[in-house]
Amino acid sequence: MSAQRVNSRSWRWRGTYFVTLGAAVAALVAGIAYATGGAGFGSATTGSVELGLNAPPPTTTCSYPNLVPGDLPGVAPCTMSVNYVGSIPAYVSLTVAVQSTAGVGGQLLYNGTHDPHYTGLSFTITDNGGRSFTVPSGATTACPPLLVGYTCWTAANDLADWYTGSTPNPDLTFTSASPAVTWTVVPSFPRSASKNLQGTKANLILTARAVQAPANPISVAGCTTSTIGQNCLASGGFTWN
Repeated sequence: MSAQRVNSRSWRWRGTYFVTLGAAVAALVAGIAYATGGAGFGSATTGSVELGLNAPPPTTTCSYPNLVPGDLPGVAPCTMSVNYVGSIPAYVSLTVAVQSTAGVGGQLLYNGTHDPHYTGLSFTITDNGGRSFTVPSGATTACPPLLVGYTCWTAANDLADWYTGSTPNPDLTFTSASPAVTWTVVPSFPRSASKNLQGTKANLILTARAVQAPANPISVAGCTTSTIGQNCLASGGFTWN
């Protein structure tokens, strides 16, 4: 075994994929009944907006410890699948966050540039209809308080949809009868990775959110089936959170 190979075995990457379900949102659905003779009564019930994991456990974790350059040539996918179980129609989005540290050589395992010449860790994300989802890049975002020494990126609220075969649902809404949406993450760590990446770590966190569709029209430019996997700014006064 060559000295180069012995050194590379001390290179580490720990990639952990967490599923975090967004908070449930309640919507008011009014039902009113009237009696004759000048008397009457009314009633109101609330519907629910809720995401469920397609299968237990409640989190999905894919770990790749002691990673050696060339170990992930696009054949080690990690999947997350959710189904909509609420009582009223809803829209669904996926937020992608990446957190990375630098190693002894001072380079970040993931650096957010998407530069084809960068030889660190990279990801691709697709849904079950083959649409690509945004992997965050460019400007960094604030890291959670306990992640000291990490650099973070976030791509917030990429529009999701369910499919009939490879055809997306034309009005973008999920119902309790909708099939699950599945996201597949494929990491890559090339054989040409720099020795300056020894001892680095990275986390990829996927967060699925749902918001009620009635009275919340997605009508802004860019929020159509042609832009599934891209950021969708909510309209009508609602937010994804």
